Amino acid sequence: MANEASPPRNRTRELVFIVLATAVAVQIHPALALIVVWYILLKVLEEYGVLDRWDASRILGIVLMVRIKRGQRVLETISRPRAFWRGFGEVGLWTCRFASVVVVVLFLLSFILTMLNPSAIEPASASDMLLIPGVSSTIPLGWGLAGLVIALVIHEYGHGILARAHGIRVRNFGLLIIGLVPIGAFAEPQADELMRAPSRERQRVFAAGPAVNIYASFFCFLLMAVLANQFVAAIPGVHATGIIEEQPAAEAGLAPWEIITHVDGTAVTDYIEMTDALDSHRAGDVIELTVLSETDADGQRTERTFSVTLADQYLYEVERGTDPEVLELYGISEGDAFLGVSGLSSNDVGAQRLAGPLRNDAPSGVLATVFGFAAQPMTIIYSPLEYKGEIMHPNELELLSAGDFPLGTDGLLAVIHLLFWVTWMNVLLGFANLIPLLPFDGGHLLRDRLHDHLSQLAKVTKWHPMKVKEMANKASRMSSLVILMMIIALIVIPMLV
Repeated sequence: MANEASPPRNRTRELVFIVLATAVAVQIHPALALIVVWYILLKVLEEYGVLDRWDASRILGIVLMVRIKRGQRVLETISRPRAFWRGFGEVGLWTCRFASVVVVVLFLLSFILTMLNPSAIEPASASDMLLIPGVSSTIPLGWGLAGLVIALVIHEYGHGILARAHGIRVRNFGLLIIGLVPIGAFAEPQADELMRAPSRERQRVFAAGPAVNIYASFFCFLLMAVLANQFVAAIPGVHATGIIEEQPAAEAGLAPWEIITHVDGTAVTDYIEMTDALDSHRAGDVIELTVLSETDADGQRTERTFSVTLADQYLYEVERGTDPEVLELYGISEGDAFLGVSGLSSNDVGAQRLAGPLRNDAPSGVLATVFGFAAQPMTIIYSPLEYKGEIMHPNELELLSAGDFPLGTDGLLAVIHLLFWVTWMNVLLGFANLIPLLPFDGGHLLRDRLHDHLSQLAKVTKWHPMKVKEMANKASRMSSLVILMMIIALIVIPMLV
């Protein structure tokens, strides 16, 4: 009788779970209700044995794991030059060791700053914390999903290739699907063979995924930077993103994002020409600006000309409380002309920002170039956060033209968007996986690294190998627990203050 009563109780619990999950999903984002529908569909297919016939499994509740043979054959072909891939794995391992130090340092700094001043951190919304394309305001559905799929496939192929390069069989390879949309790939090395492999080989396998993500992000960024330089300003001139109140530009009626095309009747095509024009005047001079308004409902701009009496930049900065010695360092002296704007830029600034160290006005020199290539892929991570899912401000996009480039403006923008999001997702996936937290790759790397060090120590202390293994496992579990608690604190504490 107890067995007969069990299914209805299970059904009741399942129904309650579905209702609660639907309510929570709708509160976060209405589109997440479709995930609940997908969950129900997978449950039905699982119960009727359909997933078994498809050689598929349901994992994490809503992810469909579909195994395919073709992926394994491709994997075998790619991994045949074993010696090359083993060398690649060693380079990748050292890359990940260095990158993991950077990740840990940045993580600890974020935690310390949050703890010292939690009110200064704006808490993220529930939808943004999910980092799901189309749900998070930071990640658009189309480009974000394309970048995520490519990054995941690259990541899993990295693990699979290094496993085969070291003779470890890959049990399964296939696709991960949510709602009929592929979200990535997976490679499942034989767990027993992986764990029996020498520590160095196992670390190479774990490091391969993040390493190829890091390398792919750099390659895609380099290609994006080259292509971004093909853009030119659709309208030659400059614009300001901010107008300072009670200063000449505001009093004359200049608005943010209006395009300044002429000063005193002379064309200004970029930031350098605009600053040269202002530097040729002194405070109190009257100049004539010709500007184009922002586009109206019909996409048209209106031209107008007006006079501006320039202010004194030195006096403005002193009134704001800036130390005169600091002004002297910046070369600002009494009588310097001041228009009263902020964010003054050339109209192709959005493309030049993406080009980074390859932009036309980038600092020259080996050190500046190396630093630019090292830092720029990380800095573009913040663009979607600042521009709500866009790679640059929408007004900056409007001001770009592909000129004579064969793909045209729309085609070049599409390629740039794809490369940007592939770079973005590879940076995110590569560095996030290096957090020393199990079951991330960084957690496995930490455990094996600890095991290596403890094994060296055991030569002196005469510890039994099983004790060394248990100590390494215990230390990595404790590390994972501490980091998990710190991550939870980073999320929850800003919400409570």
